Amino acid sequence: MKRSDDEYLTDIVIGEAVLSLLHEHGPVSTQALVVRLQSMEAKESDPSRRAAIANVIADISNNNMASMIRTSRERKKRPGSKDNVYPLFVNNQQPGAGKKH
Repeated sequence: MKRSDDEYLTDIVIGEAVLSLLHEHGPVSTQALVVRLQSMEAKESDPSRRAAIANVIADISNNNMASMIRTSRERKKRPGSKDNVYPLFVNNQQPGAGKKH
């Protein structure tokens, strides 16, 4: 197969999986998509489609893991990043005893 044929088959497989999730009124999430693709892969009899589905599952899993790692690193870099609470004002000065008005 040519690269364009692979991309076309990948698009078809992802589209079928997403449409089946939408048809069942199920959640459309990365996890739901991977589960649906795994189900499709188990039932598929065509070797080229089975390989395409396996590649899509691997791509989604790899991209999702990379995104989780990147998000985790970004979260650790932020000041005060405990429990997803981020300070809006980093200046920790206490108000003075003098009157403002």
